Amino acid sequence: MVRALFARRLAVKRTAEGNGGSLFHKKFSIGGWSGLYHRIKTRLGSIAAYEADRLASAVEALPDSFALWDKQNNLVSCNARFREFYGLRDARLKPGMSRRSVMRMGAQPVRTTVIEKSPNLQPGSTSFEILMPDGRWLHVNESPTREGGLVSVGTDITVLKKSAQKIRENEKELRISVSELRESRRELERQKQILVELSEKYATEKNRAEAANHAKSEFLANISHELRTPLNAVIGFSEIMQHGLFGNMTIEKYAEYSRDIHDSGRFLLEVINDILDMSRIEAGKMDLHLETGDICEIFNECIRLVSGVAKSKKINLVYQGPKQLSHRLDRRSLKQIVLNLLSNAIKFTPEEGQVTIIAEQDSDSISITIEDTGIGIPTNEISKLGRPFEQIENQFTKSHSGTGLGLAISRSLVEMHGGQLVITSRINEGTRVTCNFPVAKSDKKQPADCNAA
Repeated sequence: MVRALFARRLAVKRTAEGNGGSLFHKKFSIGGWSGLYHRIKTRLGSIAAYEADRLASAVEALPDSFALWDKQNNLVSCNARFREFYGLRDARLKPGMSRRSVMRMGAQPVRTTVIEKSPNLQPGSTSFEILMPDGRWLHVNESPTREGGLVSVGTDITVLKKSAQKIRENEKELRISVSELRESRRELERQKQILVELSEKYATEKNRAEAANHAKSEFLANISHELRTPLNAVIGFSEIMQHGLFGNMTIEKYAEYSRDIHDSGRFLLEVINDILDMSRIEAGKMDLHLETGDICEIFNECIRLVSGVAKSKKINLVYQGPKQLSHRLDRRSLKQIVLNLLSNAIKFTPEEGQVTIIAEQDSDSISITIEDTGIGIPTNEISKLGRPFEQIENQFTKSHSGTGLGLAISRSLVEMHGGQLVITSRINEGTRVTCNFPVAKSDKKQPADCNAA
């Protein structure tokens, strides 16, 4: 446009000079137009330099690396990020240097991986990833320019690479966990199958045990009559012989034999009764007939029954408690409990010892304690007591007969009443057996306090 304007002005000037005059002021002469042209050119150059500086500043401020190469693959320009990524020094890096020289000056990549071309990239473009010695990853895109050069733009993808590595590790751990879970599931299936088989075996064995227990109960029920009938005859005839109802025995040895027969028969009958009682308790066929009664009466009956044996061993029997103590209980069961405990206490107490019955009542329970000054029981052996046929073996107990059922029956009967049997003992000091019975609300009455000896 400036050239066209200048040409028109020149044509007008020549026309005016041909007519012998001057059409324009001298400032619009050829020299004037030349100065205007130079000023415009200078102005345009300043604008171009300003834009170039602004573009250079923008490139320098880019967060990614930037490098421009000419068609001879020589460096045109680069930014600070490019120099930082490749470890290049500003003093040694100059435009016009070949790309090979520039790359040799910087840190050498540990690995370079070319990425498959994406359909979004323009023709001639390449994309690759570089692993630097300091562990950073760069993603570089290179695209050709119109002049045949090359633009290289690199992005720091270290965080993305570490995240991807972490994801891969998590996936690996997840696969391992899934594999372990599958193995655990298979193991659980195997255990489940084993448990099913064990359950079936348990059910089978339980049925066998129940059948055996039923057969045992039937056997004991049937044999009890067969054993008791001849035993009663043996005991009865031996008593007749002892008392000499049909005449005295002329030979003393026969009288001694008759006493032995009577004592053995009585002992065998007690053993049979204990076995039958334990069998009924284990089978759940022992029923309690609860009625309100005086416990002290039961104490008196039991003391009368064992007093003969106690006197023969010069053992002092003592009762400490109220004269009357009412409680709702099964009279037969309580009598059996007290009699068993008294018999054991007298049996294992040396001569001239003492056996004490203590009865106490509070707002919640009634306790009956049988205490002796006997041989005592080792602490580690107390847990064995109360099991059927369980006896503590020592030099003293070996000389005493018994099945070990008395304490087991007593414990079971106490527990059937909802109570608890507790044993404490010390060697050579004695044993204390306490039966605690819960008191029903209707039975909570204050007894008359009185000690008897």
